[in-house]
Amino acid sequence: MNLVIRVTLLFALASLIVFLIGGVISFRVMMREVNDEQRHFLNERMDRVTRMIERRKPTDTLRMNKLVVVPLENLTEERKSFRDTLVIHAQLERLEPHLKLDAIKNVEGRSYQVVMYDVIIEPDDIRDGLEESLVKIYLILLGAVVVVGFIVSTYMLRPFNQTLQAIKKFSIKDQDSKISFPKTGIAEFKRLNFFLEEMTEKVKSDYQSLKEFSENASHELQTPIAIIQGKLEVMMDSNKLDEEQINQISSAQHTLNRLKNLSTSLSILTRIENKEFDKVSALDFSSEVEKMLNEFKELIELKSITLTTEIEPGVSVEMDDVLCELLLTNLINNAIRHNWEDGTIHISLTKEALEVVNSGPDLEGDPNELFQRFKKSNQSSSSLGLGLAIVQKICDLYSCRLEYSQANKQHRMKVGLNP
Repeated sequence: MNLVIRVTLLFALASLIVFLIGGVISFRVMMREVNDEQRHFLNERMDRVTRMIERRKPTDTLRMNKLVVVPLENLTEERKSFRDTLVIHAQLERLEPHLKLDAIKNVEGRSYQVVMYDVIIEPDDIRDGLEESLVKIYLILLGAVVVVGFIVSTYMLRPFNQTLQAIKKFSIKDQDSKISFPKTGIAEFKRLNFFLEEMTEKVKSDYQSLKEFSENASHELQTPIAIIQGKLEVMMDSNKLDEEQINQISSAQHTLNRLKNLSTSLSILTRIENKEFDKVSALDFSSEVEKMLNEFKELIELKSITLTTEIEPGVSVEMDDVLCELLLTNLINNAIRHNWEDGTIHISLTKEALEVVNSGPDLEGDPNELFQRFKKSNQSSSSLGLGLAIVQKICDLYSCRLEYSQANKQHRMKVGLNP
């Protein structure tokens, strides 16, 4: 839901609340004004009746339209009162609410009882009229708000939408391209575009510097590592080494291999995060899984692991082939590395998901941290703790769901293939 629709709905809701409260207030004010006008009318009519009595001085009861004048024998103190009553309506021929004025008036030393009526405008009539008018006004207002919202969205926010499109097309890897924002007369959009231009240039500069540093560091590390490995291999071929020296050299070689793998893994993670693997193509995922299992066949047999598979043929995924290989390599390698001797691995593949289930010791630590960098299921293992972090980054890149669960010494990794 975009901003204009949200604002329109909020304004419509606020207007509805205001109209409801305003309707109640308007109804009470109108009722008060109508009652005051009716009493004012009856008071004015009483003045006319008084002048009529002065002229005619009636001795018998006088009845006229909604007026009764009764001469009293005794002089009585003047009084006046209003109350509601029901009177037959001449045209409608039914009882209708009326306002009744009952008064005692002294005219030239004689008292007269004066009773007169006026039709009351019923509250239901006022409420119905008020509701009808408010509903029509609200619908007109709502239509006007929708039209104004459409105009704002189409014309006034056009520069903002064009800015969004320019940002979507922006590529941090294309150092030669310069992002171009539309010209606008709105001050806020001008400031936004100016800020974005500065920010994108800085981001590209920082990215290029970081990329060069990572590539240079990775490249420069390979040379001394290769030199050290070569010298260690020469030393291993020497006949003058005792068993302790051989063990130390072997440990040094193992550490160098870890350092080399660490450099490669961190470089891969950086490239994934920077979305440098953009050669997406349709891959036969079923064939890729079978090919990867064939490559790990000797390692699986070396550990006497029983492998079972349920691979549905013809499963296809849209993915970079390098990342596909990395995903499968890390998942299968993880299942082998953290398995027991004579353990089991079961791999199933459908169009919905890839599942890798392996036996192994219970997980140490929080399962939620398993996919973070340098987090390992067993902290004493020789694993770098980056394999599942790479798997998580690949899944995030292609919006695949990655899930882990364990039960009864069985560990289950599931990769959902339908985002």
